Amino acid sequence: MELKRILAKDIRRATEKAVALYGKDVLFVSNSKVNGMTEVIVAVEVEPEHTEPPAHLGDGEQFHNALTSSFKALTNGATASAAPAVEDQDEEMIYNGKGEVETAASLANNERDYIRGREIVDLVRDELSAIRKEFKLAQRVAMYQSNHMGHPSVKPLISALSEASIPVSLRTLLVDHIRDMEDLATAKEALQTHLANSMGEHHAKLPQSGIHAIAGPAGAGKTTMVAKLAKAAAERKSAEDVAVISYCDQRAGAWSQIQMLCAQSGVDCLRANNPEMLSTLLAELGSRKLILIDTPGVEVAIRTHEIVGCAPNIECHLVLPADAAATTVRKYLLDPSLEWKSLMVARMDESNQPWPLIQFLCEHQVPLSAASDSPLVTSALRVLSAANLVSLAIQSLELDDVLSKNNEITQEVATENTIMTAAQALVERLEKRTHVN
Repeated sequence: MELKRILAKDIRRATEKAVALYGKDVLFVSNSKVNGMTEVIVAVEVEPEHTEPPAHLGDGEQFHNALTSSFKALTNGATASAAPAVEDQDEEMIYNGKGEVETAASLANNERDYIRGREIVDLVRDELSAIRKEFKLAQRVAMYQSNHMGHPSVKPLISALSEASIPVSLRTLLVDHIRDMEDLATAKEALQTHLANSMGEHHAKLPQSGIHAIAGPAGAGKTTMVAKLAKAAAERKSAEDVAVISYCDQRAGAWSQIQMLCAQSGVDCLRANNPEMLSTLLAELGSRKLILIDTPGVEVAIRTHEIVGCAPNIECHLVLPADAAATTVRKYLLDPSLEWKSLMVARMDESNQPWPLIQFLCEHQVPLSAASDSPLVTSALRVLSAANLVSLAIQSLELDDVLSKNNEITQEVATENTIMTAAQALVERLEKRTHVN
């Protein structure tokens, strides 16, 4: 299965284009607004190039087995290439010393890629399962919504909710809440107030002292969040009182990236590749007022448990992108083995569809702490609140143009009524004079 991206002027044209290109059975994954265009992501079945897999395996299992075989072959090839080709052992160690280091690094990268690939397979499988459930629920709700269209004045808002990437259950509740309202501006304000009240305000303090681990999936913005927290603490206290530790992150360029970011604020940056080294560093940095630990994006639960076991009173914070899928949100926030001090949201400048996150926060009480609106370290963090997320989501509905047009129409009607009232008053005065005469 392969994901395809389609751009069109609106959701109807994007749907027609997808059906024309990939057939009527194409699976729609998501839709969003990108630079005034509608972006649709669809999943397309890819025909196998060589032999067909056994008929008794499912699609997800086939994908998983193929990925496993590919990475095993890659790892075996790297191991075979590291085999010595010189008879004299001493000469081999001198000649191949650098090559052995490079091979070990290559094997570590291959293992990380394999783990990351396995996590992606599991994530895609869970996401497809969630999409199927959404489709079934949407079919059940469609008939009910068609029989209760709502007041004509709020139809633009209902249509915007239908086209947005909102979970079906949440969208149904929101539509029912505004269906009987007679004013679009009032419905929009009521929708925003209802969501904010449902989420509640559960705040947590930003990391200011102690030891804090920043965890989350790959690409969530953890390293940038750590750099911004370190910069804010260095400005508030002193750079000598803050330290950053990169823990077990084997990504290419990850160490250089965090070094460069910490250098901008003058904060010391160290590296630990195992729990023993991390425990040693934490003991040496005991005099620092704030220690931030940047974690890898793979095996989040395992690495988090390793960090917690290295020292007492370590607080862990979860970083998620604003547009995180519902499966990703539930995977990390509903894990009973993980206890998060707070939730931080990154990439709020890149996404305007935080609906899965909003739905989860309406159902569960999660402390919110920090929000990042820019990938630049010079851009300061701000306190995250339910109102921030709701405002971001409501802005994505793009109702400002409709509201401005409604205001213009209202003003025109008011002007016409004023003119008619003046004309009627003149007619009444003339009629009175005629009657008196």
